[in-house]
Amino acid sequence: MQAAFRVVIGALRPFLIACLVFWAACLSIVLLYPIGVDLVCFNLWKGTSTDLLFIYGTKWGEEYGYIVITLILLVSRWKDAIWIPLVGFFVSLFSFLTKMYFRSPRPGHYANADWFRDQIILVDGITPLSGFTSFPSGHTMSAFALAAFTIYLYRSKRWLWVILFALAILVAVSRIYLVMHFLRDVLFGSFLGVVLAIIMAVVHFLLTKKRDQSTDSAVI
Repeated sequence: MQAAFRVVIGALRPFLIACLVFWAACLSIVLLYPIGVDLVCFNLWKGTSTDLLFIYGTKWGEEYGYIVITLILLVSRWKDAIWIPLVGFFVSLFSFLTKMYFRSPRPGHYANADWFRDQIILVDGITPLSGFTSFPSGHTMSAFALAAFTIYLYRSKRWLWVILFALAILVAVSRIYLVMHFLRDVLFGSFLGVVLAIIMAVVHFLLTKKRDQSTDSAVI
């Protein structure tokens, strides 16, 4: 177990360092500023090009990201392809359970508040949700879990973490930009996604090692 954990952490080290910087920055903002300030700040970015970037970028945290990675694995590492849907399943399960536990209001819940009406600019065609499923961000959890687990699988490709971390950040930022989540939701979602991916990567390592040992024994 310890050996598996060391392998996983070693494979994810650059990605985890980048995540720690991201989490520290998010936590500082969450602690220093009241709720809603994050949404107001992102209004400075609003524009046609950025709207399109985040409207489509947020989809990486949905099934599309899993489909792309699964197809790549089917070509290059078909034995591991089933693990990507499994990641998606457990992300969905943990997202649902945590959302039901915290029952935190979405940004749309504050639509009648003065600060929301006066300062929040909505993206055309996007209506903020107003239910009690804000904390944590499921899209962000999904993007970070998918990134971390994929980096572990392709740990020999040292450059891959940069691309996947950038995609995960794109999803995280998109959730605030589209007024679907607060920064605190994104912060916790990304953290939980990475933790879940690490657990699944350790399980994968142990099962793969056991499978390889059984194969070697059969050959002998």
